[in-house]
Amino acid sequence: MTDRMKPFPVTEAISIIERSTGKPLSATFSQFDPEPIHSSSVVNTYQAILRSGIKVVVKVRRPGIGEQFMADLQAFDWLLSFAEFLTIFRPGFTREIRREFRNLLIEELDFVQEARRQDAFRRAAAKTGKEFFSAPHIYLDLSSEEVVVYEFADGMWLWELLAGIEAGNETVLAQAREMNIDPQKVAKRLLWVNNWSWEENLFFHADPYPTNILIGRNSTVYLINFNSTGTLSSSKRQAIRQNLYYAAKRDPQNMARSSLVLMEPLPPIDIIELTQELESYNWQMIYALEAAPESLSWQERTSVIQWIGMMHLARKNGIVMDIQVLRMLRATLVVETIAMHLHPKINFVQQYWKFDRFRAEQARRRVTNSIRDQLEGKTNEHLVIRVDRVLHTIEDLILRARHMLTLPSMNFSSLMSKWSFGFYILFRYLGHLLGITALAVISGYAVFYFNGQEMPSLPDLLKLIVTNLVYLLSLLVLTFINARTVLFRMDDKEIPQ
Repeated sequence: MTDRMKPFPVTEAISIIERSTGKPLSATFSQFDPEPIHSSSVVNTYQAILRSGIKVVVKVRRPGIGEQFMADLQAFDWLLSFAEFLTIFRPGFTREIRREFRNLLIEELDFVQEARRQDAFRRAAAKTGKEFFSAPHIYLDLSSEEVVVYEFADGMWLWELLAGIEAGNETVLAQAREMNIDPQKVAKRLLWVNNWSWEENLFFHADPYPTNILIGRNSTVYLINFNSTGTLSSSKRQAIRQNLYYAAKRDPQNMARSSLVLMEPLPPIDIIELTQELESYNWQMIYALEAAPESLSWQERTSVIQWIGMMHLARKNGIVMDIQVLRMLRATLVVETIAMHLHPKINFVQQYWKFDRFRAEQARRRVTNSIRDQLEGKTNEHLVIRVDRVLHTIEDLILRARHMLTLPSMNFSSLMSKWSFGFYILFRYLGHLLGITALAVISGYAVFYFNGQEMPSLPDLLKLIVTNLVYLLSLLVLTFINARTVLFRMDDKEIPQ
């Protein structure tokens, strides 16, 4: 997949739009620019004006891209399945990878869901009362599986602003000043929006790249292209929240314990050793946050040290990470990276706690409104007890209990003892060996029969078979695969029964 590609013919785009709306192009748009403003491997994007006079952006899915995706996915499945068969990867190791990869690619093509998510994000953003971020209005009646139509947002692309700052392009910087765009303010707002998305909103934007972010007048942030989003469970959100809390308290051990929740379910491993290794990466991040900004590279000012360390340990210990957690970490690192380029001295931990004050204020208002309603007799139910502070206290107690026990959930499917597993593979190997030999015997007798030759005795035929190159190669491959499977299991750490 590429974000720059030769556009497909505009006649095909018009045909798709007319098929989607059920009307001629002129009945929907008073003007339609045939020259696309952007072309990628998935879509062509055009500018147009509705009959009502509103300027819009029209995204049209590339013809045949769905079929091409499916063909690529099938080839991907075959390659990884064959690699598992040869035990290049542990048997079953790529099953979830293939499933998640398929879901991610199909999500890219689901324009109906993209339109609904962008509309939901815009409405949720409006409810916060914050006017510095939003998403363009979606025209759901004009959108379909192949077309998305949304209101044109005036501004400059974030990638333009970043390029202008890095190159010192005075033309771009002058345009930013004319629109009252302050790079440092944009950096803070991007971090705020990212924190709000995973913490408060139903979903987060999983692809917050500079090509998907528009900066409007007065540093207003507009997110577009919601074809890739993610969600986190309440326990995962609580774990990230606690991780940031302990980062602010300079407590790398409890940061590590919070990270364990993000890595669940865990295979049979030494939890204490894993916690200590996570802690060492957390110390590096804390040291970096305490150092003078000018003494560090931009990446050292992000959370990349902590999360790359966690990924390294997950791979080392055979831990299969939740795809939603991985998408969240990727989105967070992208936003932090952008923020560091716009504002090199920004501290993402401090910015989170500024956002948390907003959450506290929202909770205070909800509690105050509930009490006021009770005093004014607007409700007959006693709902005051259901306040955010009590809920957060309970959540905190649950997580602290989890930390004290340090018993993250585990994948118990791998608890069969190593020797039991070895005997199981041995019997399976002998069964395969007998099956291949029986097939070879049947094939041998069939060859002699059809060639009109005298049938040999079974011992004589077996002597011919065991000297046959094809049979020996098959036996070698079978032995290699089963031996590798046993070695994979022997590398696992045994859990005391």
